[in-house]
Amino acid sequence: MEKLIPRISQMQDRLFQDDLLKLFTDVYRRIKSVVLTTAGLVISGTTTLVMTSATLITYLVVDGQVQSIATSTNMPALVGTVVNATYNIFVFSVDKAGNLYTSMGVAGAALNTVAWPTNIPANRAILGFVIIHPTGTGNFVGGTTALSDGTVVPNAVYISPIGMFDPNAAIQ
Repeated sequence: MEKLIPRISQMQDRLFQDDLLKLFTDVYRRIKSVVLTTAGLVISGTTTLVMTSATLITYLVVDGQVQSIATSTNMPALVGTVVNATYNIFVFSVDKAGNLYTSMGVAGAALNTVAWPTNIPANRAILGFVIIHPTGTGNFVGGTTALSDGTVVPNAVYISPIGMFDPNAAIQ
């Protein structure tokens, strides 16, 4: 794959160069930030946190640098409330310095109406996400309600995609 800036700088039209840079910069950044092996996300021993697999080291490339995340690494606390009978997601990402982040989406009445968080920079690798759909009594409160709570019943589903993944990439 060609380097972006040298290729675009060969074009004559400066406005066209600017447009192409705006269009492709985040695509190139996302390609350079990718999970190579599963994070194997599971419920943590604390029950309010999500953690990486207890048996698998996660390998990834973040902004072009090969990195790893140790087994049983806790993700940052879930912050936000998911109202009973709605769906929402919390996305886990990591930056080049190894800092971990959690970003909450926007709830929906059905899973296919949940909006992904828009605050995940393209130069972070997305480790995975957890879907929350409380169907018991009360709301799910991130960082407080246990992911295995028998009263709220969060119905937590852990997803650990491998490869390049950007939930906000859109064609329309």
